[in-house]
Parts: sequence; structure tokens; C-alpha cells
Amino acid sequence: MEVFKQQLERSEWKDGFLKNEPLPEKYYKWPLCNISQDLYPTEDIVLDNATYFRASPAIEQQKEVGHDIKKSFDLSLVNDKKNTKLWDWIKSWHFKNPISQIHNQQPGQLLNFHMDVINSYNQYIPDPTEKKNKVRRVFVFLNDWSIGQIVMLGTKSITNWKKGDVLWFDWYNVPHATANMSRQNRMMIQVTGETTPEFEQLIRS
Repeated sequence: MEVFKQQLERSEWKDGFLKNEPLPEKYYKWPLCNISQDLYPTEDIVLDNATYFRASPAIEQQKEVGHDIKKSFDLSLVNDKKNTKLWDWIKSWHFKNPISQIHNQQPGQLLNFHMDVINSYNQYIPDPTEKKNKVRRVFVFLNDWSIGQIVMLGTKSITNWKKGDVLWFDWYNVPHATANMSRQNRMMIQVTGETTPEFEQLIRS
């Protein structure tokens, strides 16, 4: 648990997590009302066969508890050629240099509690402090919630989502995990990008 403990040390909410205290609402927004279901694209989402898995320390945090990262979820990149309508929708959120992935978590898969480092964004912002201050991440659910599916943010449980709902949380300060104990795939889009005044207005609203 050493890597996870090291990551947790940076969290403003570390003591709250260790004491099982409720997660303050300033650390998450659910759902984001201005990115609504009405904007959700109609095209079918097709997963790419070429999956890949994150670099350390995210992998290292899973290895510490003996978990195979490949049993967390399937990954597929979203781009303007493969997912045209979806990409246009994401671009409308006013992120600068967005990076997007589709996560398909199959029944029985899980991702243990961990802290993000977002190494995938180092090509744009390599400095950790600048990344902390400028980079935001949101999750869009691609299908309705099925009983047995859960996203944990600290001590907060997220369930009962609808297709098109959007979740934002402070990736730098909030340990989080996901699990699929249902009989249905749980699909979501992860979108990471540099924030702008327009995107911050979405969060505030």
C-alpha cells in the first residue's frame, strides 16, 4: 500500500478519507446539469480491439493489492475519425486539448481505490503542479445504471445514473474506485483536458 499512501498524502481530504467522513460537495459535482442527456450522440459506440493500460503509479497501486489491471476494464481511445459525433460533442465542452477514452467495465471487473496522476496528459502539461491546477477530468455514462454497478468517490457512492449523465470530481484530492457486480456491461467515457473559463462555468452551474 506504499504507493497509494504516498499519493494519498497530497490530498486535502486525506484525514476525512481515513476517518470515513463524508466527502464534501466541493470535491465533486453530480450530475453536471449543463452537459445534458439531450446532447448525447446517437451513434453506436464501438470499442476498439487495441486496448492499452495505464502507466505507473496507477498500475503500481493495483499491484500492491494483487489486482490485475487488465481485469479493471477495457479501454478504447475516442478520436475525430472513429467517433465523429462523439468527438464533436466533447469539443463543445470547451476543453483545451481534450483526451478521451471509453471504459467498458464488464461484470466482475473492478478498479481498486487509487489516486490519479494523469500521465497521459504529460504531452501537454508535464509539470505536476501545473497539471494539478489546470487539468480537469469528467466521466460520461453511456448506458443506464444497472443494479450492482458502483463508482466510489472517497466515502461517496454514485449509483442510479442515466445514459448521458456526467460526473466531475477533484482527481487530485479524491481517492476513488469502481466495480461492476451486475449482469450488464458498464460503459463510460473519460474526458481529460485543460480547463478554460467556459468549462469552469459548467462546473459552477
